[in-house]
Amino acid sequence: MEDISFKIIVADSSHKGFTTIIANEMENSAKARGTGIAKRSPAYLETKMEEGKAVIALTSDGTWAGFCYIEAWGHGKFVANSGLIVSPEFRKYGLARKIKREIFKLSRKKIPGIQDFWIDYWCSSNENQLRVRLYSGILFGSYG
Repeated sequence: MEDISFKIIVADSSHKGFTTIIANEMENSAKARGTGIAKRSPAYLETKMEEGKAVIALTSDGTWAGFCYIEAWGHGKFVANSGLIVSPEFRKYGLARKIKREIFKLSRKKIPGIQDFWIDYWCSSNENQLRVRLYSGILFGSYG
């Protein structure tokens, strides 16, 4: 496996050109895994970028490599780090864990005082999803 460096940054309107690729990869990945992940439109992802509630991973040459965004509810008491996706080309580099760390940091910055993180599909039986969460130090629990 070659050594590839990634830049993980807060996504903004300058990254809108990636939203169709990201939305398509989310849908294709969900279909391939047989999960019921909600389909997100490019416009929805653009909104997350404009709000500063997303991170994007790019290679040193600017190729899209990964993405994740924030959802909040309960007046900011609960936060979901949702839509985590890594381009198939860049899987097996530990990128999902790095994106997860950055989205946690961004969540705490954007929504000060949050105490609970709700992870979409935390009870998933998908081995890769569970591994990322465990290696990221995510504790499992119930909502309510």
